[in-house]
This record gives sequence, C-alpha cells and structure tokens, in this order.
Amino acid sequence: MDIYLVPAGRHRYGLYCEVEDRRHGSDEDARPGWRAALSRQFHRGLAYLEAERRGRLAKAAAIERRSRLQRLRDRALGWLAERIAEQRLLWFLRSEREVTAHHPGDMPADDAERWVRNELRRDRLRHLVWMLVDGGIYLASLPLTPIPGPNVLSLYFSFRAIGHFLSWLGARHGLRHVAWTYKASGPLTELRRLPGMTPADQAALAREIALRLDLRHLERFLARMALAGP
Repeated sequence: MDIYLVPAGRHRYGLYCEVEDRRHGSDEDARPGWRAALSRQFHRGLAYLEAERRGRLAKAAAIERRSRLQRLRDRALGWLAERIAEQRLLWFLRSEREVTAHHPGDMPADDAERWVRNELRRDRLRHLVWMLVDGGIYLASLPLTPIPGPNVLSLYFSFRAIGHFLSWLGARHGLRHVAWTYKASGPLTELRRLPGMTPADQAALAREIALRLDLRHLERFLARMALAGP
C-alpha cells in the first residue's frame, strides 16, 4: 500500500491514498466473526451512498431542476460522502502489513515517520471519542424505531459510529502492526508552492502533480485541504 504526505504549506500535511474499492469484500466477505460481519454491513451502506453520490453528480451535470427537498438530500449525501473519503485511508490500513509513505523530498525521513505516528495517535483518540458519542446517540434514538417509516436518526448515527470504529481499528493497526517504509518524492515537494499561487495556477499545478504521481483524485483532496484552512 502507498500513502502520501501531501503538503499544504510549510508545516501542514494530509495523509492520502488511492486504493481500488474492490480490495474490500473479497477478503473480508469470507472472514468469520462479528468484526467481518460489521464491516460487510458497513460497506454495503457505503456502496449505496457512493452510488447515490454519483447519481447526484450526474444530475448536477445535466442541470436538472430539483425540488428543495431533493437539493437538501443531495447536499447531505455529498457531505457524508466527503467525510467517508476522509476516513477511507484508515479503513484500508486495517488489513495492511507493509506500507510505503511518500513524503516531500525536503522532509527528512525521521520527521516523516514522527509526523505519521503522531497523526495516527491523534486519529486513534479522535475516532474513539466520536465512536462513543455517535454510539450513544444511536442508542438514545432506538426508542423512535416503532414510529412508522425509517428511523433516519438511528440509521445515520449507527453508520457514523461504525465508520469511526473502523477508523479507530485502522489507526491502532497502523501504529502496532504495520511495517513502514519512507520514500522521498520530488513532486510532493513542489506542492509547497500552492499557498502562494493564484487559484488558477494552484489548479494547474495540482493537476500536473496528480498526473505525475498517477493519482486520479489528488486535486479534489487538495481542494478539501485548502477549504479546511491552516
């Protein structure tokens, strides 16, 4: 597995990877136990959300007239899909034994290793806290189940709780069981120029680096990092 320490300035980074979705399922579908069953259920929901998201983008491209309720639903699905994208690296990390971390060429390997481990420690704690919070809200919403119609609140927070649980497992596994290799990358170093560039130049450089690294969605990831701020 390859991950990338993507710079968004001099001292700010984001962990990024692109792994085919089909890697999930074939190995985990046959595994016994409650964790594998939970993962299968979660990924079925994930597949539904991503199919809905693709349909939403297709509708937007066709400039289709939509009701206010449809627009609100599409925005909610889009927001949830973006949160899913942020956690996907940790989900994949759960089953990895060896990972290559590509870091900017001007960043010493020791610094890259320290940053990765600190980031995984933060993720481990953050996802544990949110798993407990969302799990608590899910349990509190169960009394609404007898009400006719789907219990949207329960479904939403159960999905979030499972996502945070899988992310927590991935961060813990990355700290305990993964053998990390660190490799300097010249193209990643060039991304340090992004904050001082115009939006048009930023987009052009992001596309160029994405092509050189063969990362199809890197430009979207960089846009999310920019929106997140310093």
